[in-house]
Amino acid sequence: MKIYKNPNLNLKHCNGVIAIGNFDGLHLGHQKVINEEKRKAKKNKLPFGVMTFEPVPVMFFNKKIKNHRINSLEQKKIHLKKFKLDFLIIKFNKKFSSQSPEQFIKKIIFKKTKCKFLYVSKNFKFGFKRQGNISTLKKFEKKYNFKNIVTQPFKKNNKTISSTFIRKKIRLGKIEEVNRL
Repeated sequence: MKIYKNPNLNLKHCNGVIAIGNFDGLHLGHQKVINEEKRKAKKNKLPFGVMTFEPVPVMFFNKKIKNHRINSLEQKKIHLKKFKLDFLIIKFNKKFSSQSPEQFIKKIIFKKTKCKFLYVSKNFKFGFKRQGNISTLKKFEKKYNFKNIVTQPFKKNNKTISSTFIRKKIRLGKIEEVNRL
C-alpha cells in the first residue's frame, strides 16, 4: 500500500476507485464500503484506495475536542493495510478545507486522482464549511468524469453502525460490543 501525504497520485494509481471519509475505527460499516469498492475495482481492473483526513476535521476546527478519535492514525493505517489497498491518501489542513465543493471536485477528484468511481456515505459533507454533499457530487459527475456511489449504511439489529454509534458505546463502557462491531 502506497501512502500519499497529498492527492498527487502516481500514474499507476490514477483513474481508479476511491472511498473518501474519516474511517475512524474501521467498523463494520467502513468495512462494507471498502469491500464494495474493492469488488468494483477488481471487476473493472482499476487501482483502489482510500482518502482519509489527518488531522480529523472535527478536532481541527474545535481544539476543545480531545477524546474524539476511536483509532490513532497509526492504528488506522494498520487496519487499512488488511484490505490490501493499492494506495492511501492522508490529507487535511486549512488550505485543503477552504476549497469550495466544486474546487475540491475539480482539483482533487478530477485533476489529481482522476478517479472513475467515488465511494462515500450518505451523510458525506465536504468543501468549505461542509457545503458539499451527495447532491453536489451528483451534479458534477458528468462534467468531471466520475461516478459517485453512495453506499447503504451497514445495519445490525436495526441500528446503523457508524463511528458516532461506536463512540457512544465506548462512552457507555460496552467495549466487548465495540470490538464485535
